[in-house]
Amino acid sequence: MTLPRSWPLRVCARWLREASFRSHLSLVVALGTLLLAVLMAAVNAWQGGRQVRAMLLDQGGRVAANLASNSSLALIYASAGNAEEAVRAALAFPDVIGIEIRDATGQLLLGLGVVRDARSLVPPRTAVDGQPWLDEETQESWSFAAPVWTRPEVSPFDVTLRPAQLLGHVRITQSKATLQRTQASLFIANFSTALLMSGLFLVVVRFLALRLTRPLSALAMAMKKVERGDSSARAPVDGPRDIAGMAHTFNRMIAALQEREAELAAHRDHLEELVRARTQELSEAKERAEVASRAKSQFLARMSHELRTPLNAVLGYAQILKLDNSLTAKQRAGLDIIHGSGQHLLTLIVDILDLSAIEAGKAELRLAPVDLTVRLHALADIVRVMAVAKQIGLELQLDPALPARVLADDKRLSQILLNLLGNAVKFTHVGGVTLRASLLTSVDGLAGHALLRFEVLDTGVGIDESQVERLFEPFEQAGTAEQRVGGTGLGLAISRQLVRLMGGEIRLESRLGEGSRFWFDVSVPLA
Repeated sequence: MTLPRSWPLRVCARWLREASFRSHLSLVVALGTLLLAVLMAAVNAWQGGRQVRAMLLDQGGRVAANLASNSSLALIYASAGNAEEAVRAALAFPDVIGIEIRDATGQLLLGLGVVRDARSLVPPRTAVDGQPWLDEETQESWSFAAPVWTRPEVSPFDVTLRPAQLLGHVRITQSKATLQRTQASLFIANFSTALLMSGLFLVVVRFLALRLTRPLSALAMAMKKVERGDSSARAPVDGPRDIAGMAHTFNRMIAALQEREAELAAHRDHLEELVRARTQELSEAKERAEVASRAKSQFLARMSHELRTPLNAVLGYAQILKLDNSLTAKQRAGLDIIHGSGQHLLTLIVDILDLSAIEAGKAELRLAPVDLTVRLHALADIVRVMAVAKQIGLELQLDPALPARVLADDKRLSQILLNLLGNAVKFTHVGGVTLRASLLTSVDGLAGHALLRFEVLDTGVGIDESQVERLFEPFEQAGTAEQRVGGTGLGLAISRQLVRLMGGEIRLESRLGEGSRFWFDVSVPLA
């Protein structure tokens, strides 16, 4: 199995994650000082090498010029022995590794050490007659050349001075060993010096890092102890002033937290006592409320039986007496008042009993097959009598897609719609009321169920938006005092509770002077 190519990077990254700050600082300083030492040594060696190179080039040119000035006799007489002293003087220089003396035709008169192939030596255009030049340079050496001229002497027998004649050339091959040794020694000396200074600097940085990280490590250790629950742990106040200030602040914070914890423990103990006492009070209050609720239910059941029995008798005899044709108009008006008052009182008793049953959680839905279209027409016919009396319209709008029969609580559904329609007719004086029923498409609907929407719209006086929620509270009524006389304020509250029992919610959109719109959605099983 071979490791991936990036494994050195992964190892370095892991070391960087796990190593301490002191290790990171030491590594950065060591690498930085090492690179700085190498750079300084290279720069100093290069600068010193330039100076030594210039000196050696000047030396080679002077050796070549001196040899050329002392080689004229050897070239004139074609005798190498005449240049023996000059050659010995040139070889006295340690870097000279080759000497050549050639005549004007390029023939070698004398060659010692490194000898080049015979060729014509042509001085550069910039060279002045008699001046040496650098003829060739390799990695290991330089080659300097200089011309050899005759030395014209003034003679009383010559009318004009004879011009100098080129006798040949000399070549000196000088090694670069001195330059290379000098550069190497300069680099080693400078690198050693820089490395020594870098080592001293690294020791100082390590000492400072240790002085910085030791109190930080102690502070981190104290924090870990506190995290494990040892609230008595304290950090040593040591190191630089800033770190010592951090440790001192941490110790004060832990001391303050201990004080707060002690206060909280005392408060918690006291709070537990208060909670036990309050729980006992709430338990007693709950028992009293349950007793009161049972007493209320018993009272309402008794009241229902004892009030509705005489009321039924009063209403029955009032209807029987109204059948007597011998009654006067005043007597008939009195009977109407008796019958209307009894009917109102009976409605109030029924509403109170319904609301009490719902609040007690004893209201139940009794599902049975309901012919929905027939039931809605019947409800519209009941309310149409009230609408005709007020000279307003009543419209029934049924969705053709409505299911024919559904399973629903016919009594509760009729009670909800009659409350909404009666409320709409009561507060509508111009225009009319509309009962609308439609089938909705529900994505998450249950199989075998229909999602129905019932809406009651009117063109009545409307209600301010801030009073919409208040309208559904028990015994709350809208409208003028004359309009509120005819109701109990329980119809909408009961209707909302019944709709919630069916799994829906009554909503109202209304604005003052613009009419109202009540609607609710319920899911009912198909019959």
